[in-house]
Amino acid sequence: MLLVEGGLTPLTDLDALTPPLPQLIAYWERKRAGRTMPAPGDIDPTEIPRLLPYMAVADITYEPLDMRYRLMGTRLVEMGGVDRTGTSIREGHSGERLEERLAALQRMLASPGPVALGGRLDWLGRGYRQFECVHLPLSADGERVTRLVAAYAFP
Repeated sequence: MLLVEGGLTPLTDLDALTPPLPQLIAYWERKRAGRTMPAPGDIDPTEIPRLLPYMAVADITYEPLDMRYRLMGTRLVEMGGVDRTGTSIREGHSGERLEERLAALQRMLASPGPVALGGRLDWLGRGYRQFECVHLPLSADGERVTRLVAAYAFP
């Protein structure tokens, strides 16, 4: 996740999200194909190259709860000022910030569907910038979330 100031606001109207978020949701829905959620292998980045700069992909672990970024899109790195590819929440945060991130992750994992949020991020020390994001769960066994695919937009 990017460095966020204050709280996150749940966004319930998925059709009103800023592009490219609706495109990723539509892709996820196609790959879900009637299941609760797609499998990690169902997501093929070569099918969505225009979305990649805005995307993050992370593997989930449960004991202890954490997520490790497999991919951080170039636009996310540009906006956040850091490439977290290969790092986990626990490696990148501590104290109160870590607890906030883990609580947000727990809330995302409680829903087998899209979770959309809005907020503000510190844009490389140049002030705060609005963003919207959507997190989409993937499951290797069809029940437990094992990976998250996310996209961010900066309206």
